[in-house]
Amino acid sequence: MSEPRVLALDFDGVLCDGRPEYFETARRAYAAAWPGADAGRAAAVADRFAAARPLVESGWEMPALLHALVRDLAECRLVDRHAWRETARRLLADARVDAEALARALNAARDAWFTRDADDWRRHHAFYPGIRARLLQAMDAGVTVVVVTTKAERFARALLVAQDARLGALPVVGPEPGRTVPKPESLRRLAVEHGLPGDAAGLWFVEDLPETLDSVRATPGLETARLFLAAWGYNTLEQRAAVSSRGAVDLLSLADFAAPFAAWPR
Repeated sequence: MSEPRVLALDFDGVLCDGRPEYFETARRAYAAAWPGADAGRAAAVADRFAAARPLVESGWEMPALLHALVRDLAECRLVDRHAWRETARRLLADARVDAEALARALNAARDAWFTRDADDWRRHHAFYPGIRARLLQAMDAGVTVVVVTTKAERFARALLVAQDARLGALPVVGPEPGRTVPKPESLRRLAVEHGLPGDAAGLWFVEDLPETLDSVRATPGLETARLFLAAWGYNTLEQRAAVSSRGAVDLLSLADFAAPFAAWPR
């Protein structure tokens, strides 16, 4: 199939670069919830935080990452996600703070910021070059475009609306009350809802986390969904090289994304 029937897209790291917002929200959560936080010095590590963003999978890790950078933790401990996750848990243990408390602080900081000044919150995000035009082009061609994200819908929709009214009306599949729906489950539902074959032929999914794509690939009912790693997103050179060498997931550049579907990597 030379083009998708359903094009499913992650939000953060695929459509939108929210690293300035991540940093500022993490800084506020760090100041509020980390014992003895050096909030004054935190502002000086924004660039390093943005560069290390591919390490982060869960929200609670962002204040922990900020603390690691404030402490000038050795760069060798900020190499890959596995090493970082172990380091983060040690930092939490040393500070006697738990991941749930940091997650609550992060959510509270974001909610308060969005409620108080939504325009300022939106200004801390930027859609990647060419994304808006390519999505509208796909929609005009009759492709069903769906956003599949772990981001709360109200945040994703606010950013989509700010880009274009038509993008603001796109379906956003994300967390449900009381639970975060795994992306493979969301994709299986989409395949069924849109009448795709039992192996999900016709479903294309663009994501920036290799681990998520591995989970999708291993899910029954998604065997022939086409999977793409967004090379411009929150991933590392090593992760992109690993994807290229395996062949089960195609590496997609922004130039590829802007091209006709028939020209996308296979």
